[in-house]
Amino acid sequence: MAVFLSLLTAALFGTGDFCGGLAAKRTSVVQVVLGSHLVGLVGVFIASLVMAERFLLGDLVLGMVGGAFGAMGVGLLYRGLARGPMGVVAPLTAMTSAAAPAAWGVGFGDELSGWAWVGIVLAVLAIGLVSSTSSAPSSPVTGQVIVEALMSGVGFGAFFIVIDATDAASAPWPVVGARLLTTVGIGFFVLVTAGPGGVQWGGATPLIALTGVFDTGSNVLFLYATHEGLLSVVAVLSSLYPITTVMLARLVLNERLTRLQLWGFLAAMAATVLIAAG
Repeated sequence: MAVFLSLLTAALFGTGDFCGGLAAKRTSVVQVVLGSHLVGLVGVFIASLVMAERFLLGDLVLGMVGGAFGAMGVGLLYRGLARGPMGVVAPLTAMTSAAAPAAWGVGFGDELSGWAWVGIVLAVLAIGLVSSTSSAPSSPVTGQVIVEALMSGVGFGAFFIVIDATDAASAPWPVVGARLLTTVGIGFFVLVTAGPGGVQWGGATPLIALTGVFDTGSNVLFLYATHEGLLSVVAVLSSLYPITTVMLARLVLNERLTRLQLWGFLAAMAATVLIAAG
């Protein structure tokens, strides 16, 4: 069940990224993040009232801590994509976001079989391959770019680690905490920096709403997946989300796949089989 939930998490997360990318072509990235997190906050709050067995204030606070780490990851990722080559920033961030919680899980008691270890290494490699691009770097690869990409991945990984520490009975309240913190923080930033026209969605409202649904849904599924299986396994499989984004870009936007990305797909399928068998 944990493997299935993890792969479904990756599918929803990748779909949310794709919708968010399309929305960002019509309005600013900050407003896309604000709108999607607001939609997600409303949705997951309603879901928590129905689904959670009990409300635990401590888990809500842990969710907020995780949300702070996630916001750091997003901020550094967007900064890196704007200042450095995407073909370097994206793979480094994605691989680190998988490796950090996997290392944490193993360090704190996750026991993996030999085949599962091979699968995890192969999955991290697949994430890097699928996230890579064939275009030549348009900007220099500096030490700062590399450090910020790695820190972005650590931010996402820390979100996974903190969420995993919550009680299964309180799910999905921790995600409410995460979305509450990020929505308030980003909303305050937008209000302070917005011009006379205020927030302009630029006709991207439906895409922003879908981004919020898919992105928050993926967080909720990840939460349940960590309560069903090992963090080291769930985090790595959930981080295969670039596969969904690349597939949607191929199907909807007719973007061509590189040879490295095709190898990444094959590696991801093999990794999933090995992890499930292990």
